[in-house]
Amino acid sequence: MATIISVLSTAQIAGLSTTSIAGLTTEDWAAFSTNQIIALTSAQAAAISTLGISALSTDHMGAFQTQDLRAITTNAIRALNSDQLGALGSSQIEALTTGQVVALTTDQLSTLTSNDLNALSTAHFAVLSTAQVGVLTTDQLSNLETADLRAFSSAALRALNSDQLAALNSDHIGALSTAQVASLTTAQINSLGSDDLNALTSNQVAALTTAQIAAITTSQIATM
Repeated sequence: MATIISVLSTAQIAGLSTTSIAGLTTEDWAAFSTNQIIALTSAQAAAISTLGISALSTDHMGAFQTQDLRAITTNAIRALNSDQLGALGSSQIEALTTGQVVALTTDQLSTLTSNDLNALSTAHFAVLSTAQVGVLTTDQLSNLETADLRAFSSAALRALNSDQLAALNSDHIGALSTAQVASLTTAQINSLGSDDLNALTSNQVAALTTAQIAAITTSQIATM
């Protein structure tokens, strides 16, 4: 059917049933033009199989309209390779549903650029799992917007290791909510630098638990 696909008009592509779309082979999808991808309806996009989406080129991925991209199933999203995911523009990344974002594998999440992450909304960051947060690189974390970090769940924030925490700057630390500060482990508190500790607001300091206060070392205090 690949030969037939290549000669169908965009109107004919849009007229294919979801059953037909679901049954297309990898060869069929490879034969699509970018204009034909643009012509897909949201219902058709939702019918794309994991095998089908794996056959799409980076040009194909960049051609998806945002409403159609949002319709792609989470299983299909998880089937995207790093090149396909990297081909999505900022507006496409921003348009992903929270369900699609939480479905991203740790390998997929770790390949997102700083621009990709900055295109995500606070609602996206709020649903990241501890496993997903655990694979964020120091470069990714250092370039996060403070509002995005503030959206992390307490569990996700606790998943940051010392290297990841060290990648955050004093603006990041100062932007944490009191609940987030209170959720930090004693090991995380112990790893904070003097600039980080000095960035804490009076409300954040008041939120520290007795165990967290006890974890602050004399060397940390001396540099404050």
